[in-house]
Amino acid sequence: MALHFYSGIHTVPLGQDYSNLTVVRGLDSVDIGILRALERDCRVSYQELGRELGMTANAAKKRMNRLVESGAIHNFAVYLDYAMANAVSYIALVHIKGKDREQGVLTRVVDDSHVYSAGSLSDGGCIIFAQYDRSMGPGAFEDFLSSVDGVHEVEIHRELTSEGQIVEFSPLQVRVLRCLLEDARMPATEIAGMTGLTPRRVRRILGQLQQGGGLRFVARVNLNVDPGVTYYAQIHWDSEKADHVSIIRWLDKEFSGIYYDSHVSASAPMMLSVFVIDHLREAENLSRQIYQNPAVESVQTLFPFPAKKKPRLQRRRLEQLLSSYS
Repeated sequence: MALHFYSGIHTVPLGQDYSNLTVVRGLDSVDIGILRALERDCRVSYQELGRELGMTANAAKKRMNRLVESGAIHNFAVYLDYAMANAVSYIALVHIKGKDREQGVLTRVVDDSHVYSAGSLSDGGCIIFAQYDRSMGPGAFEDFLSSVDGVHEVEIHRELTSEGQIVEFSPLQVRVLRCLLEDARMPATEIAGMTGLTPRRVRRILGQLQQGGGLRFVARVNLNVDPGVTYYAQIHWDSEKADHVSIIRWLDKEFSGIYYDSHVSASAPMMLSVFVIDHLREAENLSRQIYQNPAVESVQTLFPFPAKKKPRLQRRRLEQLLSSYS
């Protein structure tokens, strides 16, 4: 079995983590804008959302409610930041030996406590997202995958993530956070009713939690509700000609309305970029267009099927932290 491991020594801030995301067509650019905003902060107000997207607060609310009702937004969640959780994220592209072993490999992989998302790819392989405690080192994920029967070749990348900061939560903040575990977008009035605090005080505490660091308020999405195609472009580029920031900016500008976001390797010049397309045949033309960028060295097309998912380490450690308070 061949193992190719790309481990980053440190991480650099890069927007948000979209490993929970499966994107399909049926969404327009406004829907995509709403989802991107909610990935940055799912507690963003309708007024702020409207200003960002050039619409009224009421129109933004209707759009978001439609995404919730359709199942495109599964729920709203709160996680610890990477620094608070002492966590590191990895991506693995796995090639499987034999068509009949695919489900067995996925079952074995998803049972592992570190794996929070695993799904098949159209080429017979699979894509896996995992989180480990920083103290375990990069070899732990490699050792696990090498032990799985049927795994033939693996390409592992440590994912570039925004670390955040380590903070302490006050007793009142803990009371509010326990409510947010149920629904990270829960209204202040509802939290007040559950905690016995006044709505005004709850709003003040929510502001502290959002601005104080240590947490991520995100929308968890499941967009397999409309016909369409999820397309990952695995892009390798020349690091002497461009960095990941300039590549992402170019994708965002050049493919506005169909580009969503990217998972970026922490050390190798590689990213998995998520696109929203109507038909499979569009992927070939899209890949050719991406390849025209002078800095891009190669583009590989990946079509993922719906993944099996579990709570990530950042979520589990937040639950453990809150349960430790009396």
